[in-house]
Amino acid sequence: MNAQMEPTPEELLAGSTVIFNVVVPPHILQPTQSNEQSEADVVVQLRPLTIGTFGLIMKAGKNDPSLIPLLMIKESLVKPALSLEQVKKMHLGLVNFLIAQIRQISGLTEKKT
Repeated sequence: MNAQMEPTPEELLAGSTVIFNVVVPPHILQPTQSNEQSEADVVVQLRPLTIGTFGLIMKAGKNDPSLIPLLMIKESLVKPALSLEQVKKMHLGLVNFLIAQIRQISGLTEKKT
């Protein structure tokens, strides 16, 4: 029989403070370049979205759903920190990659049935 422990509030909230280093593959960062490896890995730092932040993003994107992924990136990207205007200038492949990473670290992946 497994022993059960009651979690503390700190344990439940700890995951929202973790920072993840994510390597951006060269073909994602610069899709028009050749497939040669870059000299150094490009690493960004992402934090998981909290329910509070996600709720605000959904509310802000209610009238303009195209804002949702942009705000997700802006709020999750720790390093380098970018303004919303800078995020809007990202190419679509990079946006898709970052959104997939943010969904993964935030626990927003769909369960396969």
